[in-house]
Amino acid sequence: MRSFKAGTLLFLAATLAATITGAQTPDTASQGMPVYDTALASGWQNWSWAKTELSVELNGSARKPIKVEAGPWEALYLHHDAFSTAGLKKLSLLIQGSAPEGQVRLFALEAGKPIGEGYLVKFGNTGWKLVEQPLATLGAEDKTIDGLWVQNATPGPLPKFYVTEIKLQ
Repeated sequence: MRSFKAGTLLFLAATLAATITGAQTPDTASQGMPVYDTALASGWQNWSWAKTELSVELNGSARKPIKVEAGPWEALYLHHDAFSTAGLKKLSLLIQGSAPEGQVRLFALEAGKPIGEGYLVKFGNTGWKLVEQPLATLGAEDKTIDGLWVQNATPGPLPKFYVTEIKLQ
């Protein structure tokens, strides 16, 4: 019979509990949780009601973002089975527009519904803008969430924009 150290047994127990409940393992929380880089990360699905195209080629760039064409209040909606954000502190992403002024609102979702008022992001067409938003500001710190929205924050159509390198850290 093989012998295990107490620390190994605790890690295995935590991993098993996380698997059963859908929560993150301690290792995943410390490294962050990818959502989208050049494609959707494992477990994530595109449930958008805005027109979206994943893994778009942009002028030979290594980045392959999501292209979003959003009418009034439409959103890029990335869904995942419910998971705990324990140990995670922020949402980060890169966003770039095709017009000088654009604005979207970032939301985390709990039981399929947006939490709070979200966070307003203004961006333009002058290159990639890094957005890093604390989960506490999104009302999602130490919660069980099941999705993220990047929603057109205007009553009119928003010219196409691109989103990539989305992760929870």
